[in-house]
Amino acid sequence: MSTDRLNLPQLQTRMMVNALRSVRVGGSVVYSTCTLSPTQNEMVVENACALARTHYGIKAVERSLKKMENRLTNTGLFQFSADCRRGSLLLPTLLSNFGPTYVCKVTRIG
Repeated sequence: MSTDRLNLPQLQTRMMVNALRSVRVGGSVVYSTCTLSPTQNEMVVENACALARTHYGIKAVERSLKKMENRLTNTGLFQFSADCRRGSLLLPTLLSNFGPTYVCKVTRIG
């Protein structure tokens, strides 16, 4: 595996921290990837929020995407991972010919 690929979560974390720094209080950042990797998904969100708070005093909270999940699941074309703790992980399926897609909405509250 290349060092670029191994360093991808750190780059993604820096990008998300910068996005949180750029958005005003009340604004949201949507973080999305096309991978099943928890390291590039949930861990990036957790680490970015922690670093933003520690280094810049930024408070951010994850917003629920359950309405989106329910609407897409009800079509019968999409499935979501029950193991995803932060955000939503749309699983790849042959029926929808789509995925994987991870998405997490984070709102800056302070």
